[in-house]
Amino acid sequence: MGDRVRLLVKDIIFIESYGHEVIIHTSDNIAYQSTERLYQLSATLDNEEFLRVSNCAIISKSHVKKIKPTLSMKFVLTMSDGSLVDVTRSYYNIFKEFFRI
Repeated sequence: MGDRVRLLVKDIIFIESYGHEVIIHTSDNIAYQSTERLYQLSATLDNEEFLRVSNCAIISKSHVKKIKPTLSMKFVLTMSDGSLVDVTRSYYNIFKEFFRI
């Protein structure tokens, strides 16, 4: 059994899932594995700061450094740690409304 770590919400850059594995990326450049599912984490986070942008990613609004549109109704986000996160077509309009673009 792994150790439990308490994270500050302001330190969460984005959360991503790969199958059953959920990884929380933080501003201290450490990726933490979560036992919670992505939908469970999404329900507990402040919906004015965090947004689900695909079936496998939740981003922190304050850690988005660059928004790049693509040709196919998608966006590619550059996060504060340099990671690239895709906004998929299913979340395109929700994302635009969230960022008022």
